Amino acid sequence: MIRKSYLRKVEDRLGRLEDEIDHLRTRIAEPAGDIRDRVDREIRDMRSKAEAVRDRIRAVESAGASDWGRLKNAVDDRLKELGRIIDEAAERIRKTGSGGR
Repeated sequence: MIRKSYLRKVEDRLGRLEDEIDHLRTRIAEPAGDIRDRVDREIRDMRSKAEAVRDRIRAVESAGASDWGRLKNAVDDRLKELGRIIDEAAERIRKTGSGGR
């Protein structure tokens, strides 16, 4: 895969995941007490992981021709992990009814 098209693809995927994080936060109207703390912690963790993926994407972008293929595996793995974490959080919200939207 050509590096530019790969970068475009993963940046788009990351953008969609970041949108999902924002959507999760807005689905929870006004959590209270312990629930608010847990939700805030999870959202911060997801945003931190998204930023780590963005850093990896930058590393792929600036890598030499022989190194970018190796670095892209880390980006792919982190994107999958972030997607899984977001899906699990969405499922918890759905099950607990914490999200009304």
